Amino acid sequence: MRIIRNCWPTIPNGRRAHRPSPRTYELTQFLVEVAKVKIDASFPSRVTYHDSCSSLREMNVKAQPRDLLRQVKGVQISELAETDACCGFGGTFCVKFPDISNKMVERKTAEIASTGADTLLAGDLGCLMNIAGKLKREGSTVKVRHVAEVLAGMTDSAAIGDAE
Repeated sequence: MRIIRNCWPTIPNGRRAHRPSPRTYELTQFLVEVAKVKIDASFPSRVTYHDSCSSLREMNVKAQPRDLLRQVKGVQISELAETDACCGFGGTFCVKFPDISNKMVERKTAEIASTGADTLLAGDLGCLMNIAGKLKREGSTVKVRHVAEVLAGMTDSAAIGDAE
């Protein structure tokens, strides 16, 4: 599968959209590089982290979420074998190419299961919804949460895809 890089959309006037400003940050990137926060949270859980395509390829975010998660008491990180593999959501990609998208998310959920993690974390809600939906359809017990929930110690509510 070929990964398309630097594919910025065409805006209504026909010109190409520009890259994000150098002052645009992904959340974990901002917390590590700008705010330099220290995390005081607890989450006794084995987790795995899904890197979204946009964060990984366009924002160069890889180490930052893991650096923050290592500060959370009780977290054990089990890395995915293919940390750079897409989940298959890709905005309208999953609508235009549902069969390919489904195969991609199936591969992702199989990888998640192989880590032994009980919680999947990520910073992209599109990825989280796509993966959570597939895990539910497969009958998995893996919980799905936004990384901010764990970093902020806000894990008392239902995980993504779970009933309230």
